[in-house]
Amino acid sequence: MNLFRRTWPATFWGRMAVIVAVGLLVRLTYLVLVASDNPLSGDAASYHLAANLWADGLGFPEPLRHLFGGMDVVPVDGGGTTVIETPIGHLERTAGHPPIWTIILGVASFLGATSIIAQQLVSVLMGLPAIVLMGLLGREVRSDRLGLLAAALTAVYAFIWINDGLLMAETPAIAAAAATMLVGVRFQRAPTVRAAALLGLVGGVAALTRAELVLFLPLVAGVVLVRSTLPWRDRLVRYTVCGLAALILCLPWFIRNTLAFDTPVLFSNGMGTVLVQANCDATYHGPDLGYWNLDCGLPTPYGRDGSLLNEVERDTVVRDRATTYMSGNTGRLLSVVVPARIGRMWGVYEPIGQLRRDVLADRRSFAVSVLGLVQFAMLMPAAVAGMVLVGRRRGPLLVLAAWIPIATFTAASAFGNTRYRTAAETSIVILAAVAIDAAVGWWVDRHGASQPDPLSIDVHAPGGSS
Repeated sequence: MNLFRRTWPATFWGRMAVIVAVGLLVRLTYLVLVASDNPLSGDAASYHLAANLWADGLGFPEPLRHLFGGMDVVPVDGGGTTVIETPIGHLERTAGHPPIWTIILGVASFLGATSIIAQQLVSVLMGLPAIVLMGLLGREVRSDRLGLLAAALTAVYAFIWINDGLLMAETPAIAAAAATMLVGVRFQRAPTVRAAALLGLVGGVAALTRAELVLFLPLVAGVVLVRSTLPWRDRLVRYTVCGLAALILCLPWFIRNTLAFDTPVLFSNGMGTVLVQANCDATYHGPDLGYWNLDCGLPTPYGRDGSLLNEVERDTVVRDRATTYMSGNTGRLLSVVVPARIGRMWGVYEPIGQLRRDVLADRRSFAVSVLGLVQFAMLMPAAVAGMVLVGRRRGPLLVLAAWIPIATFTAASAFGNTRYRTAAETSIVILAAVAIDAAVGWWVDRHGASQPDPLSIDVHAPGGSS
């Protein structure tokens, strides 16, 4: 123990540097041994190709049709089918995903990181800010020790670092989720106009990373201000400032989308596609219950004259198709399908089968996913205990746990997928760290000075009261 204390850095930032280095080593090992030969598909391939097109100055075209063309068999009036061929080089504007991850990879591509492995390395490096942000969050919530524990868990938890190397937007989404909790805790403690603006800006960045992350702002800001002792006028001013800050940040993307499609489009166009693939016989019955099925989106919608519809028009057609199916199957949707979706995301319904689906859909390593599932099963009881502790201490429980109901709502309204739990992993980590910190504190108090706390720091940084 004495040797450990002599070699272990004495300052918070020194220890944080060691934890980040460990996190980098874990992620590089994962990239070299597992993810480097990952054949990209789906969203990951789209991000990779879109980033290179963005770096070439083409903006945000749909990358797959532009680079490879397309050939779709579609029905025609009066029966029968026809083949619609899209030529290579076709430029079709898209808002299939919010822009942040495409821009980050696009900047890297502009600087020369155009290959898959180069962008995977960028993704690995982009996983490191989440470790630091979670450490700062723990420090803000209670102490340096809690911050170091939260950072350490973030560095080694497989369901966080599995995203780094897959080129999915979950990598920046984790950092964005941690950042919103950090500024959210500060806003709850001191709901000033400046804190409201900062919360809005960070929340806007999160929403431009993954659209469902926008739900954090109205939920947290609203509840914090309702519970505040400020005059109602001041509460309204702060809520408005928070919303305006987020809107100003997101407005350029909204304007671009509206001009591109001649109709108002906010974060993305993908909701209809998600709904139609998650609401059909295959996902309401049988082995895909609560999941999605690609065939449910067929046939591809085209104009009556066989012309190619734009992205908004296609999304409208399939959304109408999905809502019609949902309306005719409301009873089963609410009583069976939604619970199955939530169960899939939280690893309690067909957990191993869901991990196998993650391999096919998201190219996740099955072995790494099993490791993540084991770690998740160990963290969840600690996270529940952390919830109880934060509640008893009258700490910022809403802010720290907010991603849990948000992720649950996302799965319930879309489909069950381990990846949809990504933002909630940050809540699980910080709440579990609270419980572990309490256990370490109990051990140190019980054994006294004869067993010094290896995570203690001589100069305690100012933190919160929770």
